[in-house]
Amino acid sequence: MRIPSAPCWPTAAQWSTFNNTISGKLVRNVPIAAPCYPGVYEDATKCAAVTGNWTDTSFRSSFPIGYAYPYTESCDLPGGNTTLCSLGDSPVFAVNATTSADVIAGLKFAREKNLRLVVKMTGHDLLGRSTGYGSLEIWLRYLRQGVNFEKTYITTPSYNQRTTPLWTGSAIEVNGGYSWSDVYKVAVANKVIVVGGGCPDVGAIGGYMQGGGHSPASRDFGLGADQLLEAQVVLTNGQKVLASPNENSDLFRALRGGGGGTYGIVTSAKIKAYPDSKYTSQAFYMAPLNASGDALAAFMEAVALIYAAFPTLNDGGLSGYGTWTSYSIPNTLNASLTYSLGAKGKTIQQVEALFQPTLEKLLVYNGTALNIAVSYATYGSYWDYYFSTSGVNSAASANSALVSRLFTKDNLSKGAALRKMLNTTAGTAYEGTVNGFCLVSGGAVFNSSDPFSGVNPVWRKSYAYQYTARGWLDTADYSTAAAVHHDITYGKGGALREFAPDTGVYMSESDWQDPYYLQDFYGSQLPVLQAAKSKYDPESVLYCPTCVGSEEWAVTSNGSLCKV
Repeated sequence: MRIPSAPCWPTAAQWSTFNNTISGKLVRNVPIAAPCYPGVYEDATKCAAVTGNWTDTSFRSSFPIGYAYPYTESCDLPGGNTTLCSLGDSPVFAVNATTSADVIAGLKFAREKNLRLVVKMTGHDLLGRSTGYGSLEIWLRYLRQGVNFEKTYITTPSYNQRTTPLWTGSAIEVNGGYSWSDVYKVAVANKVIVVGGGCPDVGAIGGYMQGGGHSPASRDFGLGADQLLEAQVVLTNGQKVLASPNENSDLFRALRGGGGGTYGIVTSAKIKAYPDSKYTSQAFYMAPLNASGDALAAFMEAVALIYAAFPTLNDGGLSGYGTWTSYSIPNTLNASLTYSLGAKGKTIQQVEALFQPTLEKLLVYNGTALNIAVSYATYGSYWDYYFSTSGVNSAASANSALVSRLFTKDNLSKGAALRKMLNTTAGTAYEGTVNGFCLVSGGAVFNSSDPFSGVNPVWRKSYAYQYTARGWLDTADYSTAAAVHHDITYGKGGALREFAPDTGVYMSESDWQDPYYLQDFYGSQLPVLQAAKSKYDPESVLYCPTCVGSEEWAVTSNGSLCKV
């Protein structure tokens, strides 16, 4: 594929002509922090705005090349890890698509000029799937044609024939690049629950849904991918098609968990909506009383006891999120474990009884080595629960590496292996390692009878997954960052793989350097997904790292893509 330094790169006149065909919606990308550097874009007022909002994911998503979690930052704020400001691997141009016709035009131009093409909605991505050196971007952020509630789901006619729907409940139609925060407003107004991201800024029908998608509600209703009822998709040949159980069902399956940005560009989708319900939450806090070896040992034993209880707690209705770290770093981290779990339709008394056997094991350490606190609350609706215990956007960051792994009941029952893994992923006193757990599976996720699921099947038997992350300072050199990432991939990630060799990962929160990504991301679905990729994008117009089909390409030393 062509890159800007190639003699066959489109001329200025060709770019101008293309811009005219899309009514001036072609954007020449400029790094967000460019106003803070000497040159034509220098602007003190704009620089102050950028600096003040640098870690705001919503702010970043308002730029074509604004990414929440870029794995490289080629134009950091001054004083960070860059001394020059460049585009790096970000797209050179972006089509600010506000209609499907803009998407089709962008695809056509990229295909005719043999340009690398990427797709971006909000930029909540750890894998670099919306970046690409010298590329043209289809930017979907402002393709917004409404979010509509359907009391009873109405199928889009298939070949002009309306079919009997497989879903008879309510639905919400998301027409374009909306964030979950936009969809939640419609859900709240109509007193229904939708399975969406814990971070409201995440795009609703992009990589979240297409990559599986977990939620505070996924244990009760299924993964985000399981909610897709139908989608309008622009294919790389410029054709707009319906993907549903009755039309292009293989594409429909691929979009329901087979990874975003590679089969086609979703411009609209209908998702399931459920009647609202009461929820009860449990908030848990635990920390060592001091920094002694005995207190640390007690803390790690307590972490293992909590992990071992995951299947029982989840089978009883609880699900949610937690984080822990074993070592304190002044002004940065405090050694502790915190979590918030919730249960649909349960009373406080029922949740207390469910947790009591685990609590009795933990209270042995309370007041002697640990400080433990537990509290409960009830909420009249899911949304009261969601916005009280979740619903907060995480800060944008480029200076970190992360790995994850799914855990089955069998994995979590192996006490010695569990403790070995936890002690390895805890890291050392000076690493600043953060671990998190997402107890978001079980329940409805364990429904393995859906013939149109493209999700890695290990989700259907895994109760939870752990993520492990480390970071580095803004001023760190390349070798320091590379060493941290190597430890995440092969040290911490190796321990997770050794503990659960028969599972996989949640692809949207995983390591972009995973050497086994095809198995870890897609599992036994891979042949089905590869067939869909070959059928709907035979020329590989849509390439993204770790996506299905990327195994057939390599990035050369000059940044261009070449067929392997």
